[in-house]
Amino acid sequence: MPFITVQNQLYNALVEGLGQSNQTFQLLQPAAPITSDGGDRFLWSFLNNIPPLSLDQNYTQSGGNQLFSDYKGVLSALRPATKVDIKQEIGQENFENFVKYLQSLKPIPPANQFPDVFFNWAMVNAPDVAQQGASAYAAIILDPIGGAQQALMPYMQRPPAPPDWVRGYDALLQDLSQAPRRAFEMRSATTSSDVSRTWSSGRRSVLFGLWRSSESTERLSEYFSQSELTVSASFGHLLNFQTNAGAWYGSSALGTAYAKKGDPPWRSGSAITWDNTFGASGNIQRVAINLMVADTMEITVAAKTSYSQQDQQTIRGNAGFGLWPFYNGRGEYGMTTNTQFSGSGGTTITTASAPGVPVVIGVNVLPIGRFLGYTPAAREQ
Repeated sequence: MPFITVQNQLYNALVEGLGQSNQTFQLLQPAAPITSDGGDRFLWSFLNNIPPLSLDQNYTQSGGNQLFSDYKGVLSALRPATKVDIKQEIGQENFENFVKYLQSLKPIPPANQFPDVFFNWAMVNAPDVAQQGASAYAAIILDPIGGAQQALMPYMQRPPAPPDWVRGYDALLQDLSQAPRRAFEMRSATTSSDVSRTWSSGRRSVLFGLWRSSESTERLSEYFSQSELTVSASFGHLLNFQTNAGAWYGSSALGTAYAKKGDPPWRSGSAITWDNTFGASGNIQRVAINLMVADTMEITVAAKTSYSQQDQQTIRGNAGFGLWPFYNGRGEYGMTTNTQFSGSGGTTITTASAPGVPVVIGVNVLPIGRFLGYTPAAREQ
């Protein structure tokens, strides 16, 4: 059978065995270990990445379409209802110094706290504009778009604060340590390969072969997929890790932009429009709502495939790059990948991860309308 058939079987077995939904789940290949070296930034990058319309995602090759940068673009194209110019009210220098102060706060406060935060800061640093600045911020945040544009300022003024989420690496470790054990099994002889009714209607953007970056149609990959094979996978802990975006994100502002196509709120003549944001070819069509994270992975793939000595050497030589199904290279943050070939014919691939090391193996995805709480009918109204 073609390699895509066993890939589809893997998806179905994983979804069913790990309690996920085929209407939201997307497999991450290669799976991504997260350590304290990468910490919050690396973890949040998976939430920042806008998922493709596909049952799988190669994170390392899908860069360029990021929620934070695209969201900033949307807000630059929106017209706030409020006419208050905060820079004029408090002065350019005071504005820049206040934004630098906001950047120094960990975490950066949401915009609805700006009136009080500004008043307390200004009483020490710019007392002559403390009251009028607090009043100006209070007026601005009454408008979702105006408030969201001000909330972005600490993330735009140089040096900009990086996009953050409310919970990070430490929270992930804590949640994962208490998550349940899960397992699944796939048998090529019996597991369904029908993915036509999944959320992407079976579309795929990534299809490696037997090892990472190999072609699925490559001879050794095709030979592997044509044999009878089984996958047995267990995870010491399995968690759907969920958190909310930080102070930079305003759901009301993005919801307002999604609900109405015209001016207001979209500025007439802007290069960024509803259609190239939310439309059929738009850059914000989907959002990752949570991450599926595991630790202490133990995966065994057994195939009734007999390779020649030369083919065995080729496979062993590429095993360091990572082998199917999660493509984790040997020695990557406690990951191990081994291949054994039996004399009677057969290939066994084993992959394991270290206890306590989170490994992102998938994400759950929602269309932007559902994420914002809109149905197509509700948006038109």
